[in-house]
Amino acid sequence: MMVQTTTSLLIAAAFATVASALPATTDSVKRAGGPAIVPIPATCTVTSPLPDSPTTSYIPSPSTNNILLYSAYYPSFSTNTTAMAEQCLQQCYGYGTHVECKTAFWAENLVVPAGYYGTPGGQLSTGCLLFSQALTSSDFVAAPEGQATDAFAGTIAC
Repeated sequence: MMVQTTTSLLIAAAFATVASALPATTDSVKRAGGPAIVPIPATCTVTSPLPDSPTTSYIPSPSTNNILLYSAYYPSFSTNTTAMAEQCLQQCYGYGTHVECKTAFWAENLVVPAGYYGTPGGQLSTGCLLFSQALTSSDFVAAPEGQATDAFAGTIAC
């Protein structure tokens, strides 16, 4: 009888340990990784808020930092900059329930901010920035020479 009780207790303890290690199924737990890449429906429109200048590159001004939802900095994974910019825009649409992200900004040669994943920052990288409000041309400033190359910004309205 004592062996059966001990065995039952060991099994119960093992089950409790394993059950507590299983992933939580609550919305309050943030998941790892970036927003899903979701195609934008044809019923939505995408407009560019970037200032119109063929010789100047632009970056979001520091005043937009408080509406930044998400940022990712990474080495370019393709020579097709259009496809990479489109993926960033589709991540904007895929953020949350398709209404939280209003504008996506993508460019190569962006300065990685200090503290990004514990790094000192300062190096140039490809970046995708997602914003909770629609940006306008007044939300951008001229980028330093050689930065924000091939910049793209898109505001999604559905």
